[in-house]
Amino acid sequence: MKAVIIDRYGPPEVLAVADLDEPRPGPGEILVRVAAAAVNPVDLAVRRGDIPSPVLPAVVGWDVSGTVVETGPGATRFRAGDRVIAARSPLGTGAGVSAEYVVLDETLAAEAPGNVPLEEAAALPLTALTAEQALDRLGPDFQGRLLVSGAAGAVGGHLVQLAALRGLRPTGLARPSDVPTVTELGAVEVFSDMAPPPAGSFDAVIDAAGRPATIAALRDGGRFISLTPFAVPEIERSVDVEIYGVRTDGTMLDALARHVEAGKLTLRVAHVLSFEDAPRAHALLEAGGTRGKILLTPTVT
Repeated sequence: MKAVIIDRYGPPEVLAVADLDEPRPGPGEILVRVAAAAVNPVDLAVRRGDIPSPVLPAVVGWDVSGTVVETGPGATRFRAGDRVIAARSPLGTGAGVSAEYVVLDETLAAEAPGNVPLEEAAALPLTALTAEQALDRLGPDFQGRLLVSGAAGAVGGHLVQLAALRGLRPTGLARPSDVPTVTELGAVEVFSDMAPPPAGSFDAVIDAAGRPATIAALRDGGRFISLTPFAVPEIERSVDVEIYGVRTDGTMLDALARHVEAGKLTLRVAHVLSFEDAPRAHALLEAGGTRGKILLTPTVT
């Protein structure tokens, strides 16, 4: 089978398509024929060596959509033919999901939303899980002013939508050209570098864009949650700073997929490219400004 791999660290050109053995499902696992795998900033970090893989060559990719073709012993949640989505970390194993077939623990998978093409469903898992869990970090009783930095991006866009679903009134920070998009996603107000948020005026900031300077918008005693471990602010005031990394969870992912089906959570796809175009996909994401997820598919589209 074809898979997108790295065998060394470097620029996008180190990505290559290799022929690997098709995996077989073990106990509690499902074998999935891949429709698409998403490209995320963490994939760029692994490719560059910022987050080294313990195994090389390594298959890249965290989140995936596809069709179950076989179940392993004791796997009961899905049957052959089911459309599924999942997120799985390859950081400890080098076993990413950008391949024609992947084996997944069935507890990581969820039924794909039925109202979007299966390829596009790969845009949901990692970004939506990250957003939902970051909001959970605020606590169930949080009702304060929330600022989302990078509100037009993949994670930031889900943060705005999911915060609004919780009854919060999120404020976005984005480029001036993205103000209409972020407003449509559910932000009650949108600031930009041209018109920055007032200092000390928010109870919580979730930074999905690697902009630690946005801590200036936080009041004393507020919460700053960074989703970018390489861009953490210096703490000079009495604020709570947390770096949060996603936890893969099939049950939570299933609830998010149902939000998509109900029209409460939208997916944005910028590009669908073939495995052979993986270097271009990484270059596009690395250049910045992409609005929507970049997906890789085993078949040429």
